[in-house]
Amino acid sequence: MKSASLPNKVIVKAPATTANLGPGFDVFGMALEQPSDKVTIIPIPKDIKIKVSGLAADTIPTDPEKNTAGVVAKHILQEFSLKTGLMIKLEKGILPSVGLGSSAASAAAVAFGLNRLFSLKLDHKQLIQLAAKGEIASAGFEHADNVSAAIYGDFIIIKSYRPLEVIHLETPPNLGICIAIPEVSTSPKKTEKARSVLPKTVSMEKLVHNVGHAATMAAGFATGDVDLIGKSMSDAIVEPARAFMIPGYQKVKERTLKAGACGAAISGAGPALIAIVNSNNTDTSRVAEAMEEGFKSAGVNADTFCTRPGKGVSLLEVKE
Repeated sequence: MKSASLPNKVIVKAPATTANLGPGFDVFGMALEQPSDKVTIIPIPKDIKIKVSGLAADTIPTDPEKNTAGVVAKHILQEFSLKTGLMIKLEKGILPSVGLGSSAASAAAVAFGLNRLFSLKLDHKQLIQLAAKGEIASAGFEHADNVSAAIYGDFIIIKSYRPLEVIHLETPPNLGICIAIPEVSTSPKKTEKARSVLPKTVSMEKLVHNVGHAATMAAGFATGDVDLIGKSMSDAIVEPARAFMIPGYQKVKERTLKAGACGAAISGAGPALIAIVNSNNTDTSRVAEAMEEGFKSAGVNADTFCTRPGKGVSLLEVKE
């Protein structure tokens, strides 16, 4: 069991995230100010127990082997020889299976929370490597774009996976974000399905297109140019292959840009769409309304909201 000098409980807040942003497949990620999850971790004598409440709680497995939070917790307990059990309470504010990093939030929160609970003194890179293991439970493989954004906050670039190298950039203060979540059914292994439709080979022309737009987007974040960021949200490889999975995809993008958005793309594996807005000259609520109308014109209802880039996972409460 843990030392009496260590906390008896931690409560952690983890942000929703968006990945890819168009050309940055498995490379770009960004944290959102809202929504977020609240995760409570309490040491218990043995085993890992998970309780889930909040949005779509009945769709989230509580078996530690099938839950991203449980997978991360089990791995950390084993790796650091921590002889204890855990009660993990997930209060989901992030709707799962829509492309907003719900599973990544749970994974990042547990890695961050256990680091504090047991004073493991892990840095961001180590936390990301541990949290990425949890994505196996939801996506079938490790990927670090969402968990990196959840841990660092703002905008991240995965330079490489082996070894893991993550670049963190702050976001411009006038970067507004609109999200539209269409009411469409998604499969339990949605991310795996979304990856299965991707092309196995890519033409040099499309590769050059994506490299150019990804490089320009990184420059946009580095210089704080929201318009440049938005104009770079063009993907010639992944989005065209996935567009058929989102009813109204093209109509929504057209209406979004016409309403003044700088750019729009599928958020992660979807079906949510994200629009980038320069809030200095465009009303974000107007863009969100256009996104909703775009989906309606395709016969699909959609929930929309506006937010901003957010900070990384944070400690809400610690009980000694």
